[in-house]
Amino acid sequence: MTKVLNFTRTIRDPIYDEVRMTEIENKIIDTPIFQRLRWISQLSGVRQVYPSAIHSRFTHSVGVMHLAGKYAEEVFRKDDDVVEKTQLARLAGLLHDIGHGPFSHTYDDVVFKRVYPNAPHGHDVHRDKMVNSEFLKPLIEEFTAPEELMKVWDGESYIMHPLIQGALGADRLDFMLRDSFFAGTLHFGIIAVNRIINNTTIQKHLRKDAIHYNWKCLDDIYSSLIGRFFEYKNVYFHKTARAADITIHEMLREACEPLNLIERTNDLAAYTYLNEYTLVGEIFSKDSEKLAKAKSLVKDLFDRRLYKAVWEKIIDESTAENLGVSVEDLCNITSQESFIKKIKSHTEEKNISLEFDMKIDSTYKLSTINEQEFQASNIYIYDPYEKIRPGSKSFTLNEALNTTAYITTFAGPRAYRSLFTLVRVYAHPNDAETIKKIWKKIRPKTLAKDKDVSLTSY
Repeated sequence: MTKVLNFTRTIRDPIYDEVRMTEIENKIIDTPIFQRLRWISQLSGVRQVYPSAIHSRFTHSVGVMHLAGKYAEEVFRKDDDVVEKTQLARLAGLLHDIGHGPFSHTYDDVVFKRVYPNAPHGHDVHRDKMVNSEFLKPLIEEFTAPEELMKVWDGESYIMHPLIQGALGADRLDFMLRDSFFAGTLHFGIIAVNRIINNTTIQKHLRKDAIHYNWKCLDDIYSSLIGRFFEYKNVYFHKTARAADITIHEMLREACEPLNLIERTNDLAAYTYLNEYTLVGEIFSKDSEKLAKAKSLVKDLFDRRLYKAVWEKIIDESTAENLGVSVEDLCNITSQESFIKKIKSHTEEKNISLEFDMKIDSTYKLSTINEQEFQASNIYIYDPYEKIRPGSKSFTLNEALNTTAYITTFAGPRAYRSLFTLVRVYAHPNDAETIKKIWKKIRPKTLAKDKDVSLTSY
């Protein structure tokens, strides 16, 4: 049995130089339903702040395929079926984002939430539908059953899943490298990819096989996770990028019914040609009163006439737990009580008119180093020489963190690494200056030294 994949084609890539493909990968990539990813942006609203960040889900998917293969070659190199496992990993990486709609995650929040109301990530459910469709299933079955890919994605494949979608899986490694490259924030995306992959093995944890990273690359892991934190904070959750996402969200909401987006999403033949270019083109080309608001929002996006951040606050997950409410509810309550109601009360008292309602936006939960995501994906640290603790070779990341005291000097001890959410209030540009002037007058004296978020970076 051959021990290497038979590559038949090469794609040039700015991150990995060259990405080689097998025959089945080539066939899948050349299908119209996969080619649609060329016209789906990876970062959506981020381009409003980082203008070079215009790369696509297509290039990300190809990159994840490449890294998934590298992982599998390393982890399964002693197995007789290493070639088959490597091909499975590569296909799982290649197709992991096939379900994304126009404007990626914002499409989840608006359209997929209606198509799959009980799914937290609609594009994942749609992906499963797509790999079982007439457009992809016959090609996939030339190698394996679509169900085998789904086992990787949903975690049933206990070993393969973290290689693709774990805390340091191929998906996250590629988007860190690729997004930081195109955004121009390479200092956040410096990752020792080869060292991390080459120090990945299968070892026993509590008598069960699990993915382990060798303890000697702990510093590389810490560096990657902290860099990722700053990438999220400064790129994905930049106040203006999120403002653009608010505009896109409103645009999709206004266009959903007039353009029959739910029906066209369910119809995979129609979905194949539903992308950001065709969608925006339809909004502009159709002379319909029902699309007037959507067209105005597209113009706002093109003109960079975006909502303005007028207030922000960090909400700690532990605070929400102590109060017995969800982080999302606490974000809304705090925004309303600490800012929005005070602004409204002042405008009513002074008879000041605001044209638009303010918007509340909260980010995903963030942390410098979140050991919980390692445990959720069954990923551990391997110490073959028992340097961390004599008598034990397998540790959770948290146990490893507790033995490397120096990490607390810049990441904080566990008590200070709790998850937090950044919540902001946005105002329409017609109202933003008025609201900022009001807040400057009425904000509590204890907040007098708070930064003016409108002045933070372009």
